[in-house]
Amino acid sequence: MRGRRIVVAMATLALASPLLAACGGDDGGSDAAAQDPANLEDKDWVLTQMLDAQGNSQIVDIGVNAEFDGSTISGVSGCNRYDAPYEASGSQISFGQIAGTLMACGPDETEIESRYLELLGQVATYEVEGRSMSMAIGDGTPVLQFSEG
Repeated sequence: MRGRRIVVAMATLALASPLLAACGGDDGGSDAAAQDPANLEDKDWVLTQMLDAQGNSQIVDIGVNAEFDGSTISGVSGCNRYDAPYEASGSQISFGQIAGTLMACGPDETEIESRYLELLGQVATYEVEGRSMSMAIGDGTPVLQFSEG
């Protein structure tokens, strides 16, 4: 019986090893190197979801977008146009002062725009995977989700 338990334990470990390796660790390894800031550029990223002020995922369907050119992010933040300088290296990203137009907007657009720009200013990392891009704050919480338009 003891021999059978060892075999079962070894088989379980053999099956779990690839899964554990795939999870990786926080060793500064391949995650940062796997992201290439050039993958952000020359695309129209359309915001599809963001975290609301209560921390709930909110579907965004009012036309918020982001375009990256290697040094500046620009787009429509709900009603107004915005732009800001940015720096990206590996999966790390930071934004400078965000500037925008000041057109009058409806209450829904104003609420979405305000929250989007607030979250954008807090973003610390990004990840492009296929036609999707997510941005997270410093603790790793994803706050903005985009699809390639």
